Amino acid sequence: MSSVTGGSAPTGNISGYNLRNVPQFTPQMMQIFEQLLGSLQGGGGLEGGVDFLSQLAGGEEGAFEKAEAPAYSAFNKMAGQIGSRYSQLGARDSSSFQQAISGGAAQLSENLGEKRLGMQTSAIDKILGLSEGLMGQKPYDTSLEPKADWMKLLGQVLPQLLKLLA
Repeated sequence: MSSVTGGSAPTGNISGYNLRNVPQFTPQMMQIFEQLLGSLQGGGGLEGGVDFLSQLAGGEEGAFEKAEAPAYSAFNKMAGQIGSRYSQLGARDSSSFQQAISGGAAQLSENLGEKRLGMQTSAIDKILGLSEGLMGQKPYDTSLEPKADWMKLLGQVLPQLLKLLA
């Protein structure tokens, strides 16, 4: 029996052949495969993980808020400490206080920008890796098998049967 095996199922009616799909995954593996594929296509499936990576890759503000919260908290603490020192000196309205705060804000902005870029790049790499891994999978082995030609088979077998019976 000959068969032609390929990665994608032929479409339409192929005269003289039956299309056969043989599963290569267990039902559990297929469920995971479909969930991952659905989440990459934007259909959900896996809550959290892939959706969060997609948000990071797309640069969505909300995705970065959790990661940046500790840095903002540290900056606010630092600004409070600087403000307290300048208040003790009676120089809270001075230009040096403003420079200290704006310098800290500029450094925070630069650090967060670098961190965002790194997170975004990492998320894109992870999504591409996951996509590449999924694209390399073959959940079904598809083959074409010649259809049985019953009339031809009957024509070959019937004369021999008649000889045996005679």
